[in-house]
Amino acid sequence: MSKRIKKSPAAALAALVLAALALASPAGAERDQAANLIGTFSGDISPARLPRNEAAPVSVQMGGKISTTDRATPPKLAEIVLQINSHGKLQTKGLGRCTLAKLNAFTSAQAKRRCADALIGHGNVTSRVSLPGQGAFASNGVLNAYNGTYKGHTAVLAQVESGQPLPLNYVIVFTVKKTKGTFGSTLTGTLPPIASEYGYITAFHLSLGRRYTYRGKKLSYASASCPAPAGFSQAVFALAKASYLFDDGRVLSSVLERVCKVRG
Repeated sequence: MSKRIKKSPAAALAALVLAALALASPAGAERDQAANLIGTFSGDISPARLPRNEAAPVSVQMGGKISTTDRATPPKLAEIVLQINSHGKLQTKGLGRCTLAKLNAFTSAQAKRRCADALIGHGNVTSRVSLPGQGAFASNGVLNAYNGTYKGHTAVLAQVESGQPLPLNYVIVFTVKKTKGTFGSTLTGTLPPIASEYGYITAFHLSLGRRYTYRGKKLSYASASCPAPAGFSQAVFALAKASYLFDDGRVLSSVLERVCKVRG
């Protein structure tokens, strides 16, 4: 006759944590759907090995795709909202600050020269463009993100420059607000009308992170710790919540759960 072995509370907690780790996807892509509209979301943090009780420099990658089940043209994308876990923080002290006036109507190379001390990230944007007499085609754009201000508030200014055959230059303004709860920072990006004048955005990728020195002290625009409980070497955590808001009222969103490991 077999004996039943009783698990201690600590052992039971360990089993739950290990089960959660087994189910978590460290670098997967989540998906949400509303009628024929589909949004996929991706994101990660690097490095994934972090201190338990103090923040260390990181880069945060966020991205996604927009499509439809029936190949119909999706509604215009109005906003991109990125909510970042409260164990991560954004530091702007000592960084340069860029403005819309230094980015609008300038090429990506010109903007980099004008706002080099405010550069905090990079990425890309893909759009589906339709021009009279030319049909539809994919247009790839380079994205550079700058620490800046907008209407007196801290912002991330994401300048997009697309190439031929339809060169465009525009800025997505992400306002930055501190929030309470699971997600400590919210970046709300409003797309300008020109972003959807000739088509619609099908994919984007944004990586935020920069190390710099201010008054002899080494700092990082983005930093984070690993929220693993004492006694555990890793943890599942909600890296971010990403949402797409469209002008017809539909919203697609997903929470990106990832795994971090304790360093040291």
